Amino acid sequence: MLAELQRLLLLACGQPEPTIWLRARLHAAGPELTAAERAMLANLDADGLRLTALLVHKLRFERLLRGDPALRTLFAADPVGFTRRFDRYVATTAATAVFPAEEASLFAGRSPAS
Repeated sequence: MLAELQRLLLLACGQPEPTIWLRARLHAAGPELTAAERAMLANLDADGLRLTALLVHKLRFERLLRGDPALRTLFAADPVGFTRRFDRYVATTAATAVFPAEEASLFAGRSPAS
């Protein structure tokens, strides 16, 4: 089903090795995926998926910094430490935010509605 396919691709984009992560989960994916969808994911272009993951990562980072001026200050003060924290955040938090303030709330561990 399309929703499960999208969910797996989005989760893969948050992983350091999206293709390896995705292929490892193809057999564990529930019955929601059809045989054709499994075949498509198994044959997905690895470079294309890595590039997509990098773009998602970049867009989330930009959205985060736009969502909270204090985070921009933290990044300017310690870019390496902030980037490590951001990488951990991306690996553990699915990309669900649409607006910068939502991304900042998720990064801070708050519900986006707060």
